[in-house]
Amino acid sequence: MSFKDHLLARYPSSVVDPLLDSLREKEKHGLYLNFPRFGEERLLSLFPSLKPHPIVPHGFYLDEDPYGLGKTLYHNLGAYYLMDPASMLPPFFLCPKPGERIADLCAAPGGKTAILSTLLGDDGVLLSNDFSHSRALEESRNVERLGLRNVALTCGDASKLPSVYEGYFDAVLLDAPCSGSAMFRKDPRLEKDWSEEKVLHCASFQHGLLHAASKLIHPGGRIMYSTCSFSYEEDEGSVLSFLEEHPDFEALHLPDNPEFYHHPNLPQGIHLFPHLFPGEGQFLCLLGKKGDASTVPYPPVQKGAKGIEGLLGRFGLERFDVHKSPQGTYSCLSKPLPIQGLSLIRYGVELGDGNEEKPPHHALAMASKARGIPLSLEQTKKYLSGETLPLDEKDGFAIVSHEGLNLGFVKVVRGVAKNHYPKGLRRKY
Repeated sequence: MSFKDHLLARYPSSVVDPLLDSLREKEKHGLYLNFPRFGEERLLSLFPSLKPHPIVPHGFYLDEDPYGLGKTLYHNLGAYYLMDPASMLPPFFLCPKPGERIADLCAAPGGKTAILSTLLGDDGVLLSNDFSHSRALEESRNVERLGLRNVALTCGDASKLPSVYEGYFDAVLLDAPCSGSAMFRKDPRLEKDWSEEKVLHCASFQHGLLHAASKLIHPGGRIMYSTCSFSYEEDEGSVLSFLEEHPDFEALHLPDNPEFYHHPNLPQGIHLFPHLFPGEGQFLCLLGKKGDASTVPYPPVQKGAKGIEGLLGRFGLERFDVHKSPQGTYSCLSKPLPIQGLSLIRYGVELGDGNEEKPPHHALAMASKARGIPLSLEQTKKYLSGETLPLDEKDGFAIVSHEGLNLGFVKVVRGVAKNHYPKGLRRKY
């Protein structure tokens, strides 16, 4: 069966024909501003062609990308995250609230995690998991670049998480692996690889993930289910099958918009078709677990060694939970999170080994809310390429910054700043 016939089996030609026409157009570009670190006014002064996202605060899109947004200094310093404008809606409509515990089950490369993290703040915590180790490492680099402080990142089979976290979370984001028809404009190879058999295989896999997600939340909790597929079987079909087997859940209505498409079989679900909504396409549906909320208390906060406690106090992290790795290095997370038996990639902010003679981990500079010693643009370029700098500051380790964005650590010795920017990140601008 052709892709067109596959769609026509579930949707009217008045939807399918313009949808297929839109897949021959150029993709949309978008970014989500890391608003706790960088201001919108400055962003728009740098990139005036950006258009505000029609729904998501701090989101932007543009039809073309004349700026090379992925290669700018501001991107590499964590001012924003590049992502499809449509994919911003699932984490936004999950409505994270400060203090909540949220799990992002198929999280890499990290755009949805970034939105959840910035909306949660330090009063909450986010478990971000991905099955692929290489993709989880990529997400870890993005989490560090953005300076996110409330994200624990794990790698593994999401269906195993309920053994550790049954009933633990307030909300779950499940952006499920799918056949990827909404990515045809970005990667034409996906269109050649598409088949109805692949759709049905993905729908079966999604069924298991939804069941696992249902075990992770307490009564009163919620699941945001989303895909980047246009196929009914992976979208409405997966949700309706789940609801039939889980009568303790219900589909919840979200704010409506003329640019949304709703299938009559599941009017609570939302299709973001690219001929209607700016972006590549997304399906989303919010599911609520019936019953009164019964949140599990947080475990007690763990403290670190003496040198680590000094670091925590110096950088405003003294209320964070401390974790010591088997290798003897420390990290800290906004709230305690059980991690027994999980393959841990990162636990919030990496700190170092507590040796005060060594520089703290680069992640601490990126995550610190204390702004560093300001550098000019020319000094910043030199720092990011690995050069030493003359710096009239007191001796010792210090953070340097540019336009409010922390760059990393230096060690000042008699007016000269030795460069501790990670070698793997160095480049000339």
